[in-house]
Amino acid sequence: MSSSDANIADIRAAVSGADRAFQVIDGGKKGGGDEPPAQPEEKAPCPVSALGHLAGNYFFLDKVGQLRQLTASQVGKRHDLMGLFMGNDKWLRDEFPKKAQCKVKQEDGSEVTEEKVVDFRLNSAAAYLQAECAKAGLFGAHIMIRKPGVWPAENGLPVVHCGDKVMIGDRLVNAGTKTGNQVWAAAPSSPRPARPCGADVGKEFVQRVRDLWDFRVPGGEIAVIGLLACAYYGAAIPWRPAGFLLGGAGSGKSSLLGVLQAASPLHVYSNDTSKAGLEQTLDGRAMPAFIDEASDREDQRGARALLDLVLSASGGEGTKGVRGGKDGIARSIEVVGSIIMASIAPPDLKAQHLGRFTLIDLMKPEEGADHTAAHRELKEWARENGPSLWGRALAGWERYRAALEMFRKALLEYGCQPREMDQLGAIMAGWWVLTEDSVPDAKGAMTGVGALKEFVRDREDVITQDAPTRMINHLMSRLVMVQRSTERKSISDLIARVLDPDVDQSDATGLIPRSVAREVLSQYGIRVIRPDEPKSKKGLDAPREADGAGLWFSQSNSMIKEFFGDTPFAGDRWLYELRRLETARAPKKNVKIGSMQPARCIWVTATELGFGDLENA
Repeated sequence: MSSSDANIADIRAAVSGADRAFQVIDGGKKGGGDEPPAQPEEKAPCPVSALGHLAGNYFFLDKVGQLRQLTASQVGKRHDLMGLFMGNDKWLRDEFPKKAQCKVKQEDGSEVTEEKVVDFRLNSAAAYLQAECAKAGLFGAHIMIRKPGVWPAENGLPVVHCGDKVMIGDRLVNAGTKTGNQVWAAAPSSPRPARPCGADVGKEFVQRVRDLWDFRVPGGEIAVIGLLACAYYGAAIPWRPAGFLLGGAGSGKSSLLGVLQAASPLHVYSNDTSKAGLEQTLDGRAMPAFIDEASDREDQRGARALLDLVLSASGGEGTKGVRGGKDGIARSIEVVGSIIMASIAPPDLKAQHLGRFTLIDLMKPEEGADHTAAHRELKEWARENGPSLWGRALAGWERYRAALEMFRKALLEYGCQPREMDQLGAIMAGWWVLTEDSVPDAKGAMTGVGALKEFVRDREDVITQDAPTRMINHLMSRLVMVQRSTERKSISDLIARVLDPDVDQSDATGLIPRSVAREVLSQYGIRVIRPDEPKSKKGLDAPREADGAGLWFSQSNSMIKEFFGDTPFAGDRWLYELRRLETARAPKKNVKIGSMQPARCIWVTATELGFGDLENA
């Protein structure tokens, strides 16, 4: 038994051993006498718990607390029913006795007939269990089956499920307990948190990581320890940050991942997994996952699938999905917890991934430096101190929540975006809980933000990496053939030429005529409106949706669509991202572009596309 189990056992023993002054006030037995009347013996509770029923199936927690599902016919079969009771039919015999007349030989050799319990009534027992399931109601997603890990209780506090035991507040109960709509199903015994260590252990951990690894960006060691602390909380925290350790061969990324793994008593590890494999391994378990060589494969689709899994696992209730089975029966999956990966280079990260992953870049050590032995030593140190660090994180739950609020406020003041506040705020709060015994004040919170300032992404960083901006950057860099020549120009160059305030003619600098640039752009469904755009031959003003320069993009041009054929913006996705731009307008009127028939178009200002300096020159 660990020290943590022993402490809780002591509390339980003290409570159960307390004196209880129960008195019988009845006047005694009928017919006189001073002794109280005999109390009826209390019936033992059924060792099997009924959870509900659904579509002819009945759900139970068996005698040891495991989740079991039986059909109506299986409930009435002796072997299946005995399986629920783990082969012990004492309760069944007591409640549903099947009696028979048996001859018993007396001491004098004579025989008498006595009635004895020889078995239990199978049909009665089956009917009772089915009736109990009917009382429990329909079994569905509202009943949460909890496997090992750290989960939030109804009051938000962490509940540590250790397989055979569950730590709820200051109580250590057997698995198979049900609290509210959460069922703590039994599983093989798993590691426990130990007595909390002091802040000096956390500070030593940070220092040793700082000394043994070279981080490209200052504050990497703080981010690493913060990620570990958040992983200790499993699903108990509303935002579970994920991390990606990056670095070339010899940078020590796998060694660092191994140290974090060793410091996590309860975890999942893999160096060759798929999204489906990880889902099955983590399904229903709120624990950290460590994945080495996460994207070091030729097939990057699997790596991107892992990243997509993190998108939903990191926040709220985690990933809740349904997967089809070979038998045609749908299977529900639930993945929740922090995921930390290591790789030489990450796969193509989209904006939504960057808001959930903290990238920690490692460099190779200086020439001649070899930390292999020190890495192994630290791994053993982490394995030895991991349970007490886990205990420290759990004991510091209230400090974590208070620190998170302080760091979020400091990050907001620093200019951090909301999603980044969730990510970095959780990491810094985790680091603080493991290394400090207090709650940070405003000054301390800003100091922490300063230590991780290189990881803070402000509004400009977020805008640069979002999907609409990446789509526009891709479009503007496409090269097209200029009419009647072998010269190739980018879409951006052609738009800049139309907006150029110089006279509309080529000169010694090699500028193509503005009219030629207009004509080439029109072939791709793009029309540029200058700030001083002249009226048409019919005396009509140029179509525009805002003052100043702007561009019209045809929604039906096939040539511009081809630019996005092998990109995430294929099909009409580029139009969707175009409409997301701040100045995008899609009026219900047709606009003429070049010689094409007037068609529905989308307007975007030139300034938002990066041509503000040209139009104001």
